[in-house]
Amino acid sequence: MGTMLFLGVIVLTIVTVVFLNYPAPEFSSRLKKWYKKGSFMKYKDFEIFYVVEDGIETDDSTLLCIHGFPTSGHDWIKILDGLKEQYSRIIIPDMLGFGFSDKPRYREYLIMEQADIMEAILLSLDAKETHLLSHDYGDTVALELLHRHNNNDGPIKILSLCMLNGGVFPETNFPRPTQRLALVPYIGDLLGHLSSYRIFKRGLGETFGPHTIPSDDDMADFYAAIRHKDGNKVFARLMQYIPQRGENKERWVGALQKSKAPVHMIYGPSDPVNPPVFINHYKKTVPNPSIDVLGAAIGHYPQWEDPTGVMGSYRLFLDRLRD
Repeated sequence: MGTMLFLGVIVLTIVTVVFLNYPAPEFSSRLKKWYKKGSFMKYKDFEIFYVVEDGIETDDSTLLCIHGFPTSGHDWIKILDGLKEQYSRIIIPDMLGFGFSDKPRYREYLIMEQADIMEAILLSLDAKETHLLSHDYGDTVALELLHRHNNNDGPIKILSLCMLNGGVFPETNFPRPTQRLALVPYIGDLLGHLSSYRIFKRGLGETFGPHTIPSDDDMADFYAAIRHKDGNKVFARLMQYIPQRGENKERWVGALQKSKAPVHMIYGPSDPVNPPVFINHYKKTVPNPSIDVLGAAIGHYPQWEDPTGVMGSYRLFLDRLRD
């Protein structure tokens, strides 16, 4: 009887996985348009997707935009026109394991390797000097690049860094329940296989402000990009960035404290992942802190929730650099 029950549970689990995950959602016309703009760079055995947008023609400035977890470079679409008014070239990649890039199943996803990939893209495009704009997971990748810049230990010169809501400090970062579960061996892999649009929509929606939750169409785009190439199945492996932040706190927080490049933070305070306790900690930890706090209703995805406010803050930061 016990054996039959066990087998029944196994069969039910397999059927549930198949039901929830197949077929993968189709791309909307907006995602298809974004995909057609892009190119792929070979990194080791993997294909890395990126988009390059031309902006102003008055200088040769470059901006690298590094997206957050669990989404993709498409996150920057709402402020892209504003960025094109500030730079000659905007480079927007999908990191390994995200978006349209390859998502190897049995691989350790390291922040330091993501930084290697960003450097490889920049070098392939002959961009040895760049400004950085980052969000969430991308903030940590940007801090690794900043550490290398500070120590003359990389091929890229960082001209400035602007970060949006991210777990820069382990002390003020509070992962969501599903993120914590994803760190548990075996359970994390199972959760990835059992993902569904409904679960995803509820979980991601909780990180936005109460009045800025994305539309169903927007959520469907986020989910389609994640599910592409079975990205849900690497969810638990990508989540290992959380313990990596603790293990490398001195390196990455130290990069911020000792930065040789101007740094700015744009922060949405209605953020359960990085709640407002972050503000004072940032001001106490970072020498001469430059930080703008957006309206009280703006949450973890400020570039999506308040593109006008983000661009306004970012322009002022750039104006100060250029004075």
